[in-house]
Amino acid sequence: MSLNKYQIVTVEAVKRVYLNSQIGIFGHFAVVILMALIFMNKIPQSVIFFGVAVHMIILTRRIMLTFKFNKIKDEPFSYIDIKKWMFIYTRCMFFSGAAFGLTLFFLENLEVEYHFFILSMLVALAAGAILTIGEVFTIYISYLAGMLVVTFIWMLLHAEHIYNMGALLIFGVFFYLVSTSRRYADNFREIVLEKNRAKEHICEQEKAQEEIIEQKCILDYQAKHDSLTDLPNRALFNDRLKLGIQKAKRNGTILALYFIDLDNFKIVNDSLGHEMGDKVLKEVTLKLKSIMRINDTLARWGGDEFTVILEDLKNSAAASTLAQKIIKVLTEPLVISGHTLYVTCSIGISLYPQDGKNSEDLIKYADSAMYKAKNEGKNNIQFYSDDMTKLALERVVMESSLRSAINNEEFVVYYQPQIDATNDKLTGMEALVRWNHPINGLVSPFKFIPLAEETGMIVEIDNIVMNIAMKQFRIWKDEGYNPGLLSLNLSMKHLEQQNYIKHLKASMQMYSIDAQELELELTESDIMKRPEEAIVKLKEISDLGVRIAIDDFGTGYSSLSYLKKLPINKLKIDKSFVDDIPDDEDGKAIVRAVIALTHSLNLELIAEGVEEESQKDFLLENGCNNIQGYYYSKPISFVNIQEYMKDKMR
Repeated sequence: MSLNKYQIVTVEAVKRVYLNSQIGIFGHFAVVILMALIFMNKIPQSVIFFGVAVHMIILTRRIMLTFKFNKIKDEPFSYIDIKKWMFIYTRCMFFSGAAFGLTLFFLENLEVEYHFFILSMLVALAAGAILTIGEVFTIYISYLAGMLVVTFIWMLLHAEHIYNMGALLIFGVFFYLVSTSRRYADNFREIVLEKNRAKEHICEQEKAQEEIIEQKCILDYQAKHDSLTDLPNRALFNDRLKLGIQKAKRNGTILALYFIDLDNFKIVNDSLGHEMGDKVLKEVTLKLKSIMRINDTLARWGGDEFTVILEDLKNSAAASTLAQKIIKVLTEPLVISGHTLYVTCSIGISLYPQDGKNSEDLIKYADSAMYKAKNEGKNNIQFYSDDMTKLALERVVMESSLRSAINNEEFVVYYQPQIDATNDKLTGMEALVRWNHPINGLVSPFKFIPLAEETGMIVEIDNIVMNIAMKQFRIWKDEGYNPGLLSLNLSMKHLEQQNYIKHLKASMQMYSIDAQELELELTESDIMKRPEEAIVKLKEISDLGVRIAIDDFGTGYSSLSYLKKLPINKLKIDKSFVDDIPDDEDGKAIVRAVIALTHSLNLELIAEGVEEESQKDFLLENGCNNIQGYYYSKPISFVNIQEYMKDKMR
């Protein structure tokens, strides 16, 4: 509810009084102590004690009021609320003034000089109070009345001429202070109203400016976006393409440009009309938006042509992933206004920097590749480079084979021992996936793991590895072997699954795996993609008692602040650092630093990729006892690792 001018002034005045109350409280306290000291030996101690006690009660009340008000001072006040606070403070200040005015009644037996000394102090208090409570005329008058009216009455009760003069003095002072207080309150009111007028003027200007900016933004948006689909138009697309090229050049990454043309769209327009054609374009836009990444740019080039910019690609093959999704999503039928329509597309792709270094060339080459896709029978993808087309086809075949491998249980688990180099005893082993392809045999994980991570199939593959490894561990334990700690690789994509913790607990329970026997490894770079989410999820795993290790430590960009927050038990020194020791001085310095850091954080440490005795000796000398690598054993099948454990048990 808006306030009128009088109410606005009242609200601000009461706030100001409470804000200044600390000064008034301090002055009140100082005067009471001063008077007690002055009259210490002049009047009975009981009278002084009583007077001080009364004033302390009043001061306590003022302090409590100030404290309560300051707690809520920033909250919005209604006029009724502020009136209540004003009334409470008015009553308190009346009692405060009356307490001072009654002082003379207790000092009746003192000489006249003391009486007028007290009178002068009361007048000074009354005058000074204008600066702390003068903004609210009602509060000040109540204080003045409580103090000087009581003093005036006391003076009139004495017949001596000098006291009659004192009464006249009080009468004159009272009306002078009333007049002064009125002017003070009026000045304050004018200041508040002027500030309020200035504030309203500024608000009006800001509102007008916001409307202008909003209108400008709307016009700017309309100039850069297609009115039918609300996608970026050709002008905005060209700007983003140029920026994308600059970013790719700066970061050393790959940029892909798609030209997408709807197949046989002219037939839809000619047979069903342009209105139906517009509806088809809108539906196609929604389908395309649904599969775009956040950083991708989807634009309408014109007519039935769309363009896409993909940034931050790590390799050329990754450019085909989204294109395959587009082909797939557009093969699904469109049901519009009772018509079932089938719309396919042809996609041409050019790449920066392989195919071109500027936007003009990339657009030209992607357009050429798109027409090549049309000539190849439509509903397909063509890269500007023949080699890239072949590579994209291989990727599609690999993805299809990988899905078949999951369904046909073609994955096997190999194990690499982890050794305490001080006594060459087995402390655990890392479970590593291998793909036993029915035609090509064992496929290196370097060929299929990146694709599995990109497509999300890594979640299913790691679940397969977890079940196989836990089952085998249970068998070994039942047969009397001591395999130590089972270390499993974990992707952040697992943690994004809502039921992962539930699945992990179920697997541990199924195979009777104790939490202390299990360790999950995440790469440092994977964690640092979303560190805050990783901390929360890993805390849930850690609470189960499962150990957590950071793999490839030192290759990512983690900060010490996150390293302290992560609920981890172990760091793994990456093979790239181990390769440099003991001959490279920089490599040795890095490894020593990692070891020192790990010890200072009270974490366990293991070095992976150890292949030579000199590397093992260096690590031992510098405080890293746990070793994993070809020096002891390459990853081997469950049969061979079982023989390995037998040898260790002898």
